[in-house]
Amino acid sequence: MPASLLGRDRELGEVRRLLAAGTPAAVVVGLPGAGKTSILTAVAGDRRLVITATCAPGDQQIPFGLLADLISSARGPADLLDRVAASHPPDPLRLRLDVLSWLESIGPALLIVDDAQWGDDSSLSVIGYLARRLSGLDVAILAAARDGELPEHLTRIPAVRLSPLGEPDANRLLREAGLTLDRATSAKVLETAAGNPLALLELGRAAAAGDTLPSSVELAFAQRLAALPAPTRETLLLAAAGDGDLRVLSRIEEPDVLLARLAPAEIAGLVSVAGRTVSFRHPLARAAAHSIATTEERTRAHRRLAAALVDDPERRVRHLAEATIVADEEVAAALEEIAARAYQRGANTEAAGAYVKAAELSPDCTDRERRSLQAVVTASAGGLFAWAIELARPLRDRADDPSTRALASHTMAYAMAQTSRQHEARRALREALEQLLNHDKHWGWASLTTLAVLTFRSGSGVHELREWLDRYERAGHRADTYPEITVACRAWVRALVDPLARPADIVELVRTAPVPDFPASMTAEHEMMLGAAAWILDESGAALARLGRSIDLRRADAPAKTVNSLMTIAQVHIDVGDYDAGDQAGRMLTEIAAAGRHPYAVEHGLELRARVAALRGQAGAAREMADRILRDLEIGEFASVERNLQVTRSYLAFAERDAQGAWEALRSLFDERGEPVHTHISYRELAHYVSTGVRAGLLDELRPVVALAADRLSTASPRLRLQLARSRALLAGDEAEPFHRFATTAAGAAQWPFELSRAHLEYGGWLRRRQRPTDARTELQAALAGFERLDARPWAELAATELRAAGGATAAPQPSAWTELTGQEREVVRLAAAGMTNREIGASLFLSPRTVSTHLYNAFPKLGVTARSQLRDRIAGL
Repeated sequence: MPASLLGRDRELGEVRRLLAAGTPAAVVVGLPGAGKTSILTAVAGDRRLVITATCAPGDQQIPFGLLADLISSARGPADLLDRVAASHPPDPLRLRLDVLSWLESIGPALLIVDDAQWGDDSSLSVIGYLARRLSGLDVAILAAARDGELPEHLTRIPAVRLSPLGEPDANRLLREAGLTLDRATSAKVLETAAGNPLALLELGRAAAAGDTLPSSVELAFAQRLAALPAPTRETLLLAAAGDGDLRVLSRIEEPDVLLARLAPAEIAGLVSVAGRTVSFRHPLARAAAHSIATTEERTRAHRRLAAALVDDPERRVRHLAEATIVADEEVAAALEEIAARAYQRGANTEAAGAYVKAAELSPDCTDRERRSLQAVVTASAGGLFAWAIELARPLRDRADDPSTRALASHTMAYAMAQTSRQHEARRALREALEQLLNHDKHWGWASLTTLAVLTFRSGSGVHELREWLDRYERAGHRADTYPEITVACRAWVRALVDPLARPADIVELVRTAPVPDFPASMTAEHEMMLGAAAWILDESGAALARLGRSIDLRRADAPAKTVNSLMTIAQVHIDVGDYDAGDQAGRMLTEIAAAGRHPYAVEHGLELRARVAALRGQAGAAREMADRILRDLEIGEFASVERNLQVTRSYLAFAERDAQGAWEALRSLFDERGEPVHTHISYRELAHYVSTGVRAGLLDELRPVVALAADRLSTASPRLRLQLARSRALLAGDEAEPFHRFATTAAGAAQWPFELSRAHLEYGGWLRRRQRPTDARTELQAALAGFERLDARPWAELAATELRAAGGATAAPQPSAWTELTGQEREVVRLAAAGMTNREIGASLFLSPRTVSTHLYNAFPKLGVTARSQLRDRIAGL
């Protein structure tokens, strides 16, 4: 075994086990010098195709630099490399899928990223996404990062931590390196090195040479560097600051002189020169070359590198920035241009960092505040919410310009609203609303819509929302280029102010307001707001039309901005019984939100998908997703997700015939006085709550809830009145028939087919128990047919049981070819039958072409077809 792997059998075996698992990915974590690179090198020898990139400190500033290196090193397709390097690359999710498709095409392969703590954030976000989606591919990802510096995007990858070497292995390492030390010195080296292999070797060499024993590895390297000639140290500093690129260094020093100056460092084993690159023996040696230099020497090195980088303007400006110690508008302006380009490429972390540096170097206060604000907006747009909050706070509190303070306040509050800090977000929104009321009503209405969102998420704060709405309405609307946007914002807020009311003007607006002829982004915003208001008002048709339009407008150029529309339209699809579309929208939501760092939206999407799975009786999938939400959810911050999850868990318990479990999951939707804990969600699930409680035999607990609901819902939306009728029927005993009739025959009841089928089931059961079998069979057959159309299997089984008890004949359910397909297979087949290619289907559903091909491969035998051309006729008959 190589000396560098002494004592690493356990860790090496664990890495190999992880790379052979279902989702083959691992990250090796350890202190500098612990042997991470040695582990990576050993595993690389196991594979035929290995794609490797090693990150350096300067790489963090280069958007998609690591990703471009990986693709280039594997000689990946030029068009993919062009998309990565383009000034306007694909949307973040689209880019991830493009890279995934490439990896699918080249397997088996192993991607290795060493020193990932220095990788650029934009590339690491892609790699982290890919690492969670490798199941079924012949591709693995292995990374290494320093302990305590593991990049956020790699935290969900299984980690293997390198522990200190034990004393026997440490002594053996010293012996095999030819380092003979007396007992006292050896003990001191072992104690100082603390089991770190690199420290053992470097400290052992220092002790063997008779030098003073340094207290750390970096100091050991510093001692060795300090012994080199001054010209060599100067050249090593240039190499350390300039990524060791010999082509650049040779523009600063003549090639012969350059190599002569590097020779002492090569002889000392501190660097190697190969492949037009000066490579340090270890990153700590590179860090030491930098740390032993004075500030003047480092500044001069960056200035010389900037002068040499005539063909790389971006790197030139970054070196100028490092060489600039006082405010300089020329450098600040150049950094701002770099930031703008990075932002256009979707590299928000790198863009925000460049804006921050540009602000620091701005001599003029106005420019400094403007660039700082742009950093805040950029960080927030990239899902870097904690950073956006940190950057915004000083601007909000101390900026000279009132409009800057107001917009910083708005962005800070919005960023907080996307995190678990919901209570803080509400406080920040109050401040923002106050400031924006006087300085920028347009952004004020934007903050007001965010407050409405928080009101829905928490199920509380309606009174405060109403007060702010009144103040903004008294202040008047901003007559800007897009006044319809303000009208749409107002509609959304009005719908939330009283979730049981149906303001006639808002209902008319969401039904009939024309689609404005605005730029796509503004029209999408208008339609999203009115669509969300339509959903709150139970105007399902209008909600689907407007939200669908919003998504279509964003799909081509900015899918990341479909998150809010997808959250709502997935719910509407489930409401109207289109479970395939609901599951598909939930899947797209989780994928897009994960790519854009929106954890709340990920949890929301998982809950929607879990609900569809529970409704279909897919207990394992539903439980897995529900458990994941509970692991990640900040309890007490997102009441809407918590309450919806209660509903999902009750459906899951029902599917498993656990009546008591279904009730326990749902019990806290209302308090002991009968008050809903979340007005909107609780009352939409009122009949389910009562039905579940009746099955658990808890009628006395249900009566106060229904009595209070009867007072409040008599003039509510048709859907809520149907919920009330079913609830009253379930508790009315022999007097229930009028309520049952209303619930099953009211105009518009068919808009919500699952609820209507349950109403038929409840009515049929009531008729059977009153010895009216003929009437009961009519209702129960309607219930069974409805549940079968929805593929709501647990309820279909219950309806079939009731129907048999009423004397009706029921055949064992025979699944159709269509129901045998998964939801995603059905979506793919529909689009393929419409004539779309695999690539077009993938672009529409955010899937890779190979995944589309797999779905079709699995679907063809289920449908009994052998060719794509047969799909249209086949599904027309299903």
